[in-house]
Amino acid sequence: MIVSGLQRPPLSRTAAWREVALTAGVLWLVLGGACFFLGAQSIYDRWGTSLNAAFVLDIVFLIGCLAVIVFVLWRQHRQGEGIAELGWGRPVRTPVIVIAVVYGLAWTAMSYMRGGDPLAFPWQRPIMMAVGLVLAFAEEIAVRGLILDRLARCGTSRLIQIVVTAGIMALYHGVVGHSVWPSYMVASFFLFGILSAIYVYGGRSLTPVFIAHAMTHFLGDPVLIQGILYGVRGG
Repeated sequence: MIVSGLQRPPLSRTAAWREVALTAGVLWLVLGGACFFLGAQSIYDRWGTSLNAAFVLDIVFLIGCLAVIVFVLWRQHRQGEGIAELGWGRPVRTPVIVIAVVYGLAWTAMSYMRGGDPLAFPWQRPIMMAVGLVLAFAEEIAVRGLILDRLARCGTSRLIQIVVTAGIMALYHGVVGHSVWPSYMVASFFLFGILSAIYVYGGRSLTPVFIAHAMTHFLGDPVLIQGILYGVRGG
């Protein structure tokens, strides 16, 4: 089977979907359960929606995302592979990068629609900017990388690949504290579905999707993380 110009061994549907289910379970448990459900609620209960609360929540997400990275490396190591086989460092056309940058800027602008000053620079911001790169990297190698790799290798259509990955991320992004927000799920479905489409139709390189995703944190935090705490308050 040829996937994006690279010879990749095919997988049976059973093996591929088992990997997808396992990865989704880890994401839902670690990011959804530990971070969005327990972490966001407990931090809000103690510190509200303050900047310091957003900073602490960001560190919680960092720990969760480091666990996700270890998981992906483990699954790849079992196959004698690394993240390069998932699209990390794969060549990409310039127009796809341009699309990713424009999308990242638009996504960042959306994060400031709730308020906040994009030029404000408290001491927490540079640390959160750096952490944001790790958050984006973890989700991209797990979702656009591992999950989409497994789906492609068992012959799943590109549309199904996009819908499945968008749905996986929508479910745990829609859990905010002890509340479930359908509006957050719908928004996340479309936002992350677009990232999957860029990956699938843009040469299956992780570079553009990482750029777009990282920009939202690098330019949008701490406001983006504070938005989660606002959601807890609203619930």
